Amino acid sequence: MQLSNDKETDNIEIGKEISQHLASNPQVLNDKKLIKEEVKRRLVSDIQTFALEYDLLFNEEKATLNKDCVLLSLLFRRMFFYKLNEKLSGLSCDHTLRLTKQILTQMQFKRGKINEIIDVFKKNGGQCDCEILYNVESQLIGK
Repeated sequence: MQLSNDKETDNIEIGKEISQHLASNPQVLNDKKLIKEEVKRRLVSDIQTFALEYDLLFNEEKATLNKDCVLLSLLFRRMFFYKLNEKLSGLSCDHTLRLTKQILTQMQFKRGKINEIIDVFKKNGGQCDCEILYNVESQLIGK
């Protein structure tokens, strides 16, 4: 997925600002209701107002090793992987991208962008919903 250079630069700068803010402000939300509201706000409008424990999982060094890091980092920041994990918990994967498409639609992406994002997931080992979590999200988190 290609972003314009200006938008790509803006997204990288925003990501750095968030990382710096989280590093300097380690206090995170613990209230389940506030966490749910924050996830929804980020998912739909990409507005971060509070730090979440989930944010601390992001590994910028690891993420930048992937050539699709700008898009994947954006999806991480907007809570796509969090929401997919939430929807999959308690279910067994049906080996489709049904939940992924639902979430991307909820995030207000157009059909063309959804197809581009799915191509990036597939290129990174995400052939179905569970593989997106195991293979794609794992490229962004941890050590």
